Amino acid sequence: MKMKHFVLTLLLICLAAGLSAGKWKFYSDAGLSLAQSAYSDNWAGTELSSITWFGNSNTSAEAQLTKYMNNKTTLKLAFGQTHTQKTDADGNKYWTKPDKSTDKIDLESLLRFTLDAFVDPYASARMESQFLDFSQRDVDNTRIVNPILFTEGAGVAKTLIKKENTNLSTRFGAAFRQRLDRDSYVAEDEFENITTNDGGLQWITDYDKAFKPANAIFKSRLQVYQALFNFKCGELNDDWKSPDVSWENSLSTKLFSIVTASLYFQLKYEKEEVAELQFKETLGMGVSWQLF
Repeated sequence: MKMKHFVLTLLLICLAAGLSAGKWKFYSDAGLSLAQSAYSDNWAGTELSSITWFGNSNTSAEAQLTKYMNNKTTLKLAFGQTHTQKTDADGNKYWTKPDKSTDKIDLESLLRFTLDAFVDPYASARMESQFLDFSQRDVDNTRIVNPILFTEGAGVAKTLIKKENTNLSTRFGAAFRQRLDRDSYVAEDEFENITTNDGGLQWITDYDKAFKPANAIFKSRLQVYQALFNFKCGELNDDWKSPDVSWENSLSTKLFSIVTASLYFQLKYEKEEVAELQFKETLGMGVSWQLF
């Protein structure tokens, strides 16, 4: 399937939303965290200066398009770098090139058919990527917005809890994924686009909780994807048959005015990447704004 088919899927969902006369609910926030340490040249120790910064944004738009159709589109962006100081053979200090600490692009549109039944049918389209791809930095092949993972899904959804400060929903269905690795280096002066396609079952559960007295928000998402077929299975080992699991949790609280503290924790298992359970944790303090 060509890339234009994926883009068309997203555009069709957005077009359906645009034709709606329903009332839209918009939300967007942005945050920036910074950590810095510095030492004098005569500091008695091996510590070196460093600067770490991290920026993120969460945006959503939701509307009841018709009596039987609800659309919610979310966009999550995050990027961060760590700048560290090192010492050369002569004892002189210098700053190295920054390393990425966080990099995420996650766009998803969910079209839900609200039939007031026990479960509601849904259709979804999602695009996941990163701003900078340094996986081939050794051959000077840095790529922007790469690789890209497209996921189209359809199935049934159920809202388990819907209150003023608490939301819990889950959905289960079929999913088809396409991974595009653009301009991948294969030999000297030779680059090619590498695509992989698979399909299977997905289960996604979202939980949001607002703590009004503490001015804090907790969000959690559990995703499980089980591939049932892969169009390149003859060229791959059996790792693609293992389930992909991701459990993301974030807690943010506003201390005062625009000053916030945030904690992000993720557990991840993808045997095609690493045959072990991975985790990621980010703890920071900075400033944030609610844009609308």
